[in-house]
Amino acid sequence: MRLLREQAGLSQEAVATLMGLKGSGGKSSVCWVERGYLKYGPKFVRLLDFLRACGCGIEALSDVLDRYTSRETVPEEQASRGVLAAIETLPPLLARRAFYYHIGLTHKGRRLVRSDAAAAERVRRAVARGNSEWRQMRLQRELNNVLNELRIGWADTVGIHLRSYGRLVFATLRRLRKARPVWRERALEKLDRWPVEHGLEPADSHHKDTKTQRSGSGPEAELGPTAPFRRMKEAVMELFEEMVRSGAID
Repeated sequence: MRLLREQAGLSQEAVATLMGLKGSGGKSSVCWVERGYLKYGPKFVRLLDFLRACGCGIEALSDVLDRYTSRETVPEEQASRGVLAAIETLPPLLARRAFYYHIGLTHKGRRLVRSDAAAAERVRRAVARGNSEWRQMRLQRELNNVLNELRIGWADTVGIHLRSYGRLVFATLRRLRKARPVWRERALEKLDRWPVEHGLEPADSHHKDTKTQRSGSGPEAELGPTAPFRRMKEAVMELFEEMVRSGAID
């Protein structure tokens, strides 16, 4: 608006006179219009009077109006600001992923934010996505640490099954975190049979005595054929308990 007035070679007092605004308040009214605040009088009519005083038509503002009307709605802008404020505590990589998740829901999923409640829910979902990514990174790091400890390559068949087993243990612990202890114990005991059910260990491996399991050589043979899966289970359970204490699971 100020640029249109300057291109017309007019001062604020001259535009106020051409708009029919008398007295000392005329210049202030023009200043309000240029700053985007139509405080007094019929707002759209005041805007048209300003354009008429500068000798311009409404097409002079078409680009500005197009940019303004193409912006997100007010609830969507509130949701974006809320997401940015909520993910400040996340690592930069995960914060970007959480914000991109919010953008994807709006532009790709067409899940528009149309109310304050929807904006709050969008913030909650974006933060939950970022925290989920963070938990997955910590879990993946722990799985790799166990494979390195056991000297098993991550691309080996055993390594692939061990990572799947570790994720299954973590998912079971999360799902049954608030369940009765007896149910959680039963689910964890059932996981002990997972390697046998998938043909990764002999059916009688869980019934061998200690002396038999400790026969052989190498770090895996010292604890018998169930050692890798047992070690993975113990490591994931320790990680889960640590995350519960720090509040990362919530």
